[in-house]
Amino acid sequence: MTKHEIRIRPVQETSRSDVDALLTWLTRERIVKEKLEKGELRVEQRATPDEHGTPMGLGTEIVLVVLQGVTGVVLVELLEQAKSAVREWQENRRSVGEDDPPDFDVTSDGDPR
Repeated sequence: MTKHEIRIRPVQETSRSDVDALLTWLTRERIVKEKLEKGELRVEQRATPDEHGTPMGLGTEIVLVVLQGVTGVVLVELLEQAKSAVREWQENRRSVGEDDPPDFDVTSDGDPR
């Protein structure tokens, strides 16, 4: 089965509650929710590997596993939506007066085109 992964990885050490809150926010996004319901997308949480690949790094990353049958255009849309969701979640955290939210890198495992 062909699949692609979109990784949402913390830049610095990040609490589990922040990762869980971002995951909840992300899964409410329209395209993510639709692809989950259709079985075209799976969401996983994985230990973030350190620089040697050992899963003991900065906490937990969110991985969107895009399954077979999803076009490159949809993959690009999911990647952009994930980036947008992270920014919106961070803005929301700031607006409610909580401490500065953590940063996340959002990347794909290859060129989706």
